[in-house]
Amino acid sequence: MKKILQLLGLGQRARSVVSGDEGVRAKLERRQARLIIIAADAADSTTRDFTVLAKRFSVPCLVAETKTDLGAAVGKSPRAVVALLDDNLVNRILELKTPEDY
Repeated sequence: MKKILQLLGLGQRARSVVSGDEGVRAKLERRQARLIIIAADAADSTTRDFTVLAKRFSVPCLVAETKTDLGAAVGKSPRAVVALLDDNLVNRILELKTPEDY
């Protein structure tokens, strides 16, 4: 998972990552999100909401790491959810995901 967090940092610098509830919801509604990553320690309601939204907009969804780790990876305070906007970045992350990430 360390590699995925590093890729999130690169994606943030390339402006291909959006974090936080409102930003991710906006990108999903505009159909710009290509992958959603939800923190494993996010609130149940957050996990449920974003899983439903991801299915509604046909976007893959992973649950991994902690809010602190996701926030640190994108250089921000703890984040419960991030969205990736770049297809190449998404493909690389999906190649690296482990069976515990779903």
